[in-house]
Amino acid sequence: MSDYQSDSYMDEDYEEFVYSEDESALSISSDDSNHGQVRTRAAVAAAAAAATIQSQSSAPAQSQTQYSVDYGYEDEEGGFFDDNDNDFERAIGARPIKKAWAVDFRVYDPDGLSATQKATVDRMMPLLATSRDTTTLLLRCYLWREEPLVEDFIADSERTLAKSGLVAHPKALRIKSGNEGFTCEICFTSGADEQYFGLACGHCFCTDCYVTYAAGKIREGESWRIRCPAPKCKTLLGEESARLLLAEHTDVLDRYEVNLTRSFVNDLDSFTWCPAPNCQYAIECLVPRSAMMTVIPTVNCKCGKAFCFGCKVDDHMPAPCYLVDRWLRKCKDDSETANWLKANTKECTKCKSTIEKNGGCNHMTCRECQHHFCWVCMGPWNEHGQQFYSCNRFSEDSSKNARDSVSKSRAQLERYLHYYTRYNNHEQSVKLARQLLATTEKNMEQMQREMTLSWIEVQFLSDAVDVLSVCRTTLKWSYVLAYYMMADNQKIIFENNQSDLEMATEQLNELVENPIGQSSIEDIKRKIIDKSTYVKSRWETLLSDTSLGLQENRWQFEE
Repeated sequence: MSDYQSDSYMDEDYEEFVYSEDESALSISSDDSNHGQVRTRAAVAAAAAAATIQSQSSAPAQSQTQYSVDYGYEDEEGGFFDDNDNDFERAIGARPIKKAWAVDFRVYDPDGLSATQKATVDRMMPLLATSRDTTTLLLRCYLWREEPLVEDFIADSERTLAKSGLVAHPKALRIKSGNEGFTCEICFTSGADEQYFGLACGHCFCTDCYVTYAAGKIREGESWRIRCPAPKCKTLLGEESARLLLAEHTDVLDRYEVNLTRSFVNDLDSFTWCPAPNCQYAIECLVPRSAMMTVIPTVNCKCGKAFCFGCKVDDHMPAPCYLVDRWLRKCKDDSETANWLKANTKECTKCKSTIEKNGGCNHMTCRECQHHFCWVCMGPWNEHGQQFYSCNRFSEDSSKNARDSVSKSRAQLERYLHYYTRYNNHEQSVKLARQLLATTEKNMEQMQREMTLSWIEVQFLSDAVDVLSVCRTTLKWSYVLAYYMMADNQKIIFENNQSDLEMATEQLNELVENPIGQSSIEDIKRKIIDKSTYVKSRWETLLSDTSLGLQENRWQFEE
């Protein structure tokens, strides 16, 4: 089974769509029978009549509406309904409102992935006029891109098959025996009693060697890319052949089926696996890679994991992927250590050794080369004359350059620490939210016992903690965006939205952490619900404004 979803954490918008390789063919669909189907212009052109009859018989005409056009419908005379028309108002009112930052995606379980592959193969078989096994291998060789496959196959079918290591109509494969002249080219066993197997290429090997070879490849993670064991032979071992060979090795065959499913997801740019441990779901998202500079494709798996489809990092809205990558590398490498060294140490002007001042005297002596210099102006100590401990050589160019270098490094370090401290604070607060949730659950149980409240009536506490967790995650990454954002009026607006959300989040956190007494339960409940609603609105405002700002190139970012 699979479900398309519109990514909106607190408002779960639901939207289904059928897609094609051509992005302009994206369309909304409410017909469950169309889930997971992929139609291309070439495929439709090759079987236009059959496709038209099938679509008209399987779904009503109004079940699909082009995504790229306005949401209106034509009447019998070709004109659009009036704004006052009830049918038109119902159609518009029924459509869920999509958030500015949300992206469309679909979550698949293993059965849904298998059904999607089968539907694609079933659709392509009559177009290519090939067997199921050959059609499946052709699609896999073309990474499930139907349009290039159809174009190449129509242009030169034999060349397309040969390039993929296939033949158009292979003979029925079976395990053979009784051939006196057979000799396995791997183990060199021979005789009429030996069972052997061979693909369309004609290279035959005993079944023991073939099974051992195939099983080894499967354990290495291979699936459809397994080729004939003969040297330089490019003939592919199809699914039917693999199942025939491995019929008595169920554990290897199960692994083979898993590898096939994994290869389907790995071969498609629009699919990815959920990064959560032991999660079996895959996610399909149609945001192109070229748009990820301005779009953060955050998706939610059914297991509860929220992550970025583009970089596989946990949800990092509102910061785009390339800034997140720069920030994480900056935090991991030694760049800030170097800034600290520049801000707190100096180099000997003679041997370039790094020196940290450990006393109040400005007369420094390098332990490496015994060079004497002034810590303040970095000039030689013997040039100070009688003003040994009252350096006034601030007008020298060399001294001024040295001081400017240290001041600039210190300013950069302080700026980095300003944003990193707040980033790290919200990160720790998200972790503490788990503890807060456990405390909140105890409070909820206590309220149920002492105040005779139902479980539903105390859910406002759990909902408030969920809001806090999401908002703190957003605030954490908003400081990454602010760090790289160049100062201007637009940044001030962004920081105002950030400040409003941060203030409201802290107020809600304080309300949730306060003990709840019996006399104030109704008042506290009202305050928490009201504050949660306000925090949610500020969260939506920040994400909406940031999403639009990135698409409009409203901000300039430091290189």
